[in-house]
Amino acid sequence: MNRQRLQLGTSSLVVAAFVGPGTVLTCATAGIDFGYALIWVLLFSVGSTFILQSFTAGAGILSGMGLGEGLRQYTQDSPLRWIVIPLVVLGLWIGTAAFETGNISGAAAGFSSLIKLPHWIVIFFIGGLAASALLLQLESITRLLAGLIGLMSMVFVITVGFVPVDWIAVLRGMMTPTIPEGGWVRTIALVGTTVVTYNLFLHGSAAKKYWIGVDTRFAWRRELTGMAIFLPLGGLISVAILISGAALDSDDISSVADIAAVIQPVAGPFAEVLFGVGLFAAGITSAITAPLAAACGVREIFGWPDDTSHMRFRIVWMSVLVAGMGFSLVGRNPLEMIIAAQAANGLLLPMIAVFVLYLSMKQKTLSIPRWYYGLGIAVTLICGGLGIRTLIWVAGHLNLLHQ
Repeated sequence: MNRQRLQLGTSSLVVAAFVGPGTVLTCATAGIDFGYALIWVLLFSVGSTFILQSFTAGAGILSGMGLGEGLRQYTQDSPLRWIVIPLVVLGLWIGTAAFETGNISGAAAGFSSLIKLPHWIVIFFIGGLAASALLLQLESITRLLAGLIGLMSMVFVITVGFVPVDWIAVLRGMMTPTIPEGGWVRTIALVGTTVVTYNLFLHGSAAKKYWIGVDTRFAWRRELTGMAIFLPLGGLISVAILISGAALDSDDISSVADIAAVIQPVAGPFAEVLFGVGLFAAGITSAITAPLAAACGVREIFGWPDDTSHMRFRIVWMSVLVAGMGFSLVGRNPLEMIIAAQAANGLLLPMIAVFVLYLSMKQKTLSIPRWYYGLGIAVTLICGGLGIRTLIWVAGHLNLLHQ
């Protein structure tokens, strides 16, 4: 217990979701296409992540239930169970499968920039590596890859000191919440790459297990302290990537490999290699966590044994992994697939956020201030509004395609 009290909880899980291929490519292309105009979206997203994840951690620590367990308990005697549970399971599976497509596509793009092999061979290699890690729990491999991600993230932050930056425009992008023409989907994608829906399932379950046997009030406050330290660091990396992307000429970008130029001022001739290694590492680690999150969430919802070797648990993560591989094989452009995955996450987020707030309100251990619940409701409404606006945008473009 003393060892646990010296630690800062499970907030590192949340930050790990920041530095995936979706973050690198979505933030870089947002800077390339729209300059500094969408920095405010990242600041909003980091704040929203803190608020929603704090409620999720609170539900896990104070109520002793993950989101899946809470859904099962609070709907078991209601006719809505037959509507809510299928929708959440389907939404969780679709969301993680969409992320998995982006993860595998990003990892494949990074690998292909290093070694030229047929696309299908690269996809099967990445899928096999992810499956091996999920089956054998190769923690040393994931730690190594996470270290490579951290290295690339540091390079992005350092890059900001070398590229020409219009700091007045940066401040304007931070303080002025505007969405440039054609920027709606990218806005949702930036929210989706930061406020990760499946992380809400992972965080509650992990926090519940991490702080077992510790005073719940102390544990929740310590978890908040860890989030206050680590989440801004994740936001700093995202903003640094966007600023680095804004320094590039958008006319020079036609593929994922071209984005390696954002770290050219620091990495020099090794930019493409470093970018490829980092993107591959980001993709493969995320390709492991997305199927795992889906399996954990579904296990809690249906009350299956807490055993990662259970056949039904494995079937869930295998189905997500295979779906991601399949969509990656038929996808044309990794950039479009990754951005679409982030947008899909943004659309699914409001439904899960509503239940996060509800589950937190049901706990009786600690009285959470009403103004903090107000912040949670405001964040949920804004995310819902952005999702509706994106649906309108998509419907409009579908109409144009049929004309």
